[in-house]
Amino acid sequence: MIEKKKPACSHNSSRKRDRVLAVGTLLLIIAAWAAGFTLEHADTEPCLYQAMPGADRIEQTSQGSYAAYGADQLIGYIGVGEGTGYGGPMSVAVATDLDGKITGLAVIRHRETPEWFKRVQESDYFSCFIGKKFSDPFGLGDDIDGISGATYTSRAVARASLEGSRFVAENNLDLPVPARKPVQVVFGPPEGVLLVLFALGFLGRRKSFRYKKKVRWLSMLTGMIALGFMYTNPLTLSLVNKMLLGFWPDWHTHLYWYVLLGGILFCLISFGKNPYCEWFCPFGAAQECLGTIGGAKSHAVPRYKLFFTWTQRGLALAAILIAMVYRNPGISSYEIFGTLFDLKGSILQFFLLGLVVLASLFIRRPWCRYLCPIRPIESLIRFLRKWVKSNDSAKTQVP
Repeated sequence: MIEKKKPACSHNSSRKRDRVLAVGTLLLIIAAWAAGFTLEHADTEPCLYQAMPGADRIEQTSQGSYAAYGADQLIGYIGVGEGTGYGGPMSVAVATDLDGKITGLAVIRHRETPEWFKRVQESDYFSCFIGKKFSDPFGLGDDIDGISGATYTSRAVARASLEGSRFVAENNLDLPVPARKPVQVVFGPPEGVLLVLFALGFLGRRKSFRYKKKVRWLSMLTGMIALGFMYTNPLTLSLVNKMLLGFWPDWHTHLYWYVLLGGILFCLISFGKNPYCEWFCPFGAAQECLGTIGGAKSHAVPRYKLFFTWTQRGLALAAILIAMVYRNPGISSYEIFGTLFDLKGSILQFFLLGLVVLASLFIRRPWCRYLCPIRPIESLIRFLRKWVKSNDSAKTQVP
């Protein structure tokens, strides 16, 4: 039997098309980033009056803070502090009286996922800072209770409140401000579990390893329980968007994200493998558990494969472009991880989760195969890696 070979010209044409699409995708992301950077603007004045509602007039001082007046008398100052939330930098207007005590807060700009930020707004979290002074502790979990499921947002508000009150005390009130304590590295159970899971994924992918199936299930269940239900820290498009926007958080307090992204990128670039998605993604593991119950199979749909592939890529690209333009990593995220692991989300998200759960009983990892935005990003990195390697190989063959 003679096997028909694909014409070389057809293969070259397909490769050229893929390269043009890859470059076009990168250029679109860069253009959206530039547009968002140019258009970014936040009206500070309404937030200043929100932080200091008793003020009749607010004027900016030469130090960069704001002086608030009521009945033509100075009643306090407003400093703008910044903290790093889940989505990136957060700016907060911090109003203080003439003794340096905080009297009000108002968020000027944030990049948090809307549902998480709404949870903080609807709580009484902001009231925890009223009456605090720049010299008081602002430690989350010690003297300030954070919001469950919104730890990074809670920590950002606390940090911004401290920075804003310290600025006013030091520059406007001439009060003795204690020296800042050195930032300590936050390394806890989430980071430890993540390193163990990466090690299991690396070990299990070795061809000589005999217990691959058992270790993979151990890794998946650990990822689902620990990274999903316990810590709710899966890899999301919001995290990727945050890095693309340049909102790199302090590694001392966000070591988990650097280990997660750094580990995945290292494995993809070095070996072309991604241990996270197949070995310990919490949502992927949940789908496989459901698939085991329902006897799910990898249904091949060759007729619609191209449609599903480009729909998945289109959704991911659209979400990234929207995030770049609005400079908010989570504004366009359509993932439903939090809906499963934290039982929080809109009616639409719960509806989509129900469809995915039902489909998981019969189709192996339907979300991963048809909707997950991480898969197209991974494919792009693989393609670029292969392209670079092919160019290097071609150069070494030139006499």
